[in-house]
Amino acid sequence: MNYEILRGRDQIGGSCVKVTGDDGTRILLDVGMPLYDEEHGDFPFGMHQRPTQELLDKGVLLDIPGLYAANTDEPAFDAIIVTHSHLDHYGLAHHAHPAIPVYASAGTLAILEVNRIFQGEAAQPAVLRPLPEDAPLPIGSLMVTGIPVDHSAPDSRAVLVEADGQKLLYSGDLRAHGRTGYRFENLLKDERLQGLDWLILENTTRSPSASGHGYAREDDVENELVGLATANPDKLIAVMASAQNLDRVVSCHHAAKRTGRLLVIDVYQAYVLMKLKGLSDAIPQYTWDDVRVVFTHSQREKLVEHGLLDVVNAIARVAHVKSGELAAEPGRYLMDGRANSKIPKLFELVGRDHLELVWSMWGGYLKRDYSPVRDWAQANGLTLHRIHSGGHAWPEDLDRLEAALHPGKIEAVHWEKG
Repeated sequence: MNYEILRGRDQIGGSCVKVTGDDGTRILLDVGMPLYDEEHGDFPFGMHQRPTQELLDKGVLLDIPGLYAANTDEPAFDAIIVTHSHLDHYGLAHHAHPAIPVYASAGTLAILEVNRIFQGEAAQPAVLRPLPEDAPLPIGSLMVTGIPVDHSAPDSRAVLVEADGQKLLYSGDLRAHGRTGYRFENLLKDERLQGLDWLILENTTRSPSASGHGYAREDDVENELVGLATANPDKLIAVMASAQNLDRVVSCHHAAKRTGRLLVIDVYQAYVLMKLKGLSDAIPQYTWDDVRVVFTHSQREKLVEHGLLDVVNAIARVAHVKSGELAAEPGRYLMDGRANSKIPKLFELVGRDHLELVWSMWGGYLKRDYSPVRDWAQANGLTLHRIHSGGHAWPEDLDRLEAALHPGKIEAVHWEKG
């Protein structure tokens, strides 16, 4: 067995690793979209969805022989394994030859299904298959096992590949400080990982430029939100976070409950949480008494277009809250919202004097050219509170993992050496 890090050794994002068995079996671990161009500038929105040949010409897609339908009739790869549902790990997988199956966890597949509905024009991999739950999957001469890890994307996996008595572990993205941090502790004592020949390990927080990853633990986020809500009893607390970050919506729900507020989410998030319900009983649902859902026309229409009017009606019947209600009693609510171009309209209705804004994502997003929430806050003289805990393991936890597994060789990926 041998491997090649095709991208990710000296950059965060665009992750892609090739593993080859002695019989010629070839798999890819992640086929991610780079986070930035060669000048560290932003890519245009939706860049990963542009035609395959255009992205090959621009160097966004790696020139990998036998991977793309555009340049081969018979693919040279037997499978793609996706570790989680962040674009920098799966975002280019749909360009692969449609005969190549793409494997991912149940939670990752659920997110891709949500994307199919809400981003109908966005292409998805042609053949999606579930990765067995913490059990081996034979692919030619390779034995592939997805191992649950703690990360800010739901149901994330590290990947163990075994063949010919050799073992390789690819960490994907992982951490130890989230609400499923016990999964990291499980890695440290997992007997399957003893005797590793290679550990390909994300090193995001070891990058010289590492910043914006926030508080040490997810519990700190919850407590900070409680403090902010308590200090501003008559204001709407509007938290800008990723809809996929289950830890964050749980933190928002706990903070709302502890301060006597109702949690507000939008239709998109309500549907995401509904699709991920099977992962944990702790995931808030629109059916809960203390959860409300604010509607936008575009999100409603996306569900209706896909034959889900019954879902729309069910949400509206039990959980709908109108934007006027938020404006009338802002202190009654804590919102877990999306930092998109539409949400400033809600902020205008509530009014700058009745609003506290929270940025609960990686700080680097605030430096990008397009940031409607940042721009609205600046235009209205509002402080954008930074209350966040990142999805990547702290250096001391990476040290613990390396010491516990003691592999023959460690390869650092998903970082910038500086």
